[in-house]
Amino acid sequence: MEQDFQSHPSGVAPVCNVTIPVFNRPRATRETILALRRTSQEIPFDITVVDNGSDPALVESLLALRERGVIDHLFLLPRNMGVACAANVGWEMVPAPVYMKLDNDTAMRRTRWLPGLLALWRHGRPQSNLGGAFNLDMLRRHPGAVNTPEGVLGVCPDNLPGQAVLIPKAVSDELGFWNEEYGVYGGEDGDYGLRMTCAGFPQYYYHGPDYFENLPEEDAQATYAARGIDKRRLHRELVVTDNLLPGKLFLNKILYASGVRSLKPMRRYEILDVADDCRVTVAERKEYRELRRDMAPHLAAVNRRFREHIMSFRPDPAAAQALRASLARHGQDGGATR
Repeated sequence: MEQDFQSHPSGVAPVCNVTIPVFNRPRATRETILALRRTSQEIPFDITVVDNGSDPALVESLLALRERGVIDHLFLLPRNMGVACAANVGWEMVPAPVYMKLDNDTAMRRTRWLPGLLALWRHGRPQSNLGGAFNLDMLRRHPGAVNTPEGVLGVCPDNLPGQAVLIPKAVSDELGFWNEEYGVYGGEDGDYGLRMTCAGFPQYYYHGPDYFENLPEEDAQATYAARGIDKRRLHRELVVTDNLLPGKLFLNKILYASGVRSLKPMRRYEILDVADDCRVTVAERKEYRELRRDMAPHLAAVNRRFREHIMSFRPDPAAAQALRASLARHGQDGGATR
C-alpha cells in the first residue's frame, strides 16, 4: 500500500543519497521510487530524483510524489542531458557520506538493504565502491572474494554495473563524479571503473538478487522505439567510435592508465539555478568548451593512430606529450590525480 511509507526524522542528515536518474518509463519509475520509500530508515537515506526531460505526465507524477514527501529532492532538467549529467546533479545537490546511483527500473525488495550493504562493505577497504553482481558465479568468479556473516563480498576487476552502485565520499573526493562526455546513454559506469582501477581502489560486489528486483522492460522498449533509439548501436559507437571528443572508452582507458589524463575529469555541465518548481537551469561550462577546443587537434592525432593500430595501440610519444600539455593547461593532466 502506498501509505506504508517512512522517512527519516526531519533535520537528520542522510547517511546515503540515493539518486535515481529518470527518463520516461513511468511504471518502472514509480515502482522503483515507491519500493525504495517502503524500506527501513534505520540508517537514514534521502531519495533524490533527477528527471532527464521526461514526458509531461511523468513530470507531474514526480511533482506529486515530491509534494507528498515520497521523494525528498526532485530536480527537473530541461531535456535529456545524459545519464551522467542527471546522476551528477543529484550527487552534487545532496551531499552525503555515501552516494548511490539507482536505475529507475530497480525495485529494492530487502527492507533493511542499507544496513545490510554497509555491514557487508565493512569487510572491504574504505576507499572502494560496491555494486550488485547479477548472479553467484559473477560474485565468486574472481580471486579475493570473502565469505562474511553478511554474505559474500566479491571482487570486481574492471567496472561495476551502474544499476545500484554505492560510492563513498572518500572515493569521490579523489576521483570526482561521473564523466559527462559520453553522450545520452552509457559509458559513465565503465569510465568510473577505469579510474578506480588506475587509482588502485578496489571494487566490490554484493549479490544483487538478494536486494533488488529488475523490473520488466516493456515500457523501456516503448520509450526507445518512440524516439528511434537503438541502445545496442549506441553502445557499439561508444566502444568503437567517438561520441563527443574525447569520449572513447578504450582511448580513455589508455590515457588514464598511461598517466596522460587526470582521473578526476572536468564536469561538462554546471547548475546555474534551481527554481521553486524544481526546474534546473544548466549550461555547458566555459572551461569545458575551452578544454575540448585545446585538446581536439592533439586528440585527433591519437585517435588516428588508435584506429590504425587498435590491437597493438601505444600513443605516439610526441602526440601523447602534446595532449598531456594541453590537458595540463586546464589542470586535467595525469599529474593532477597522481
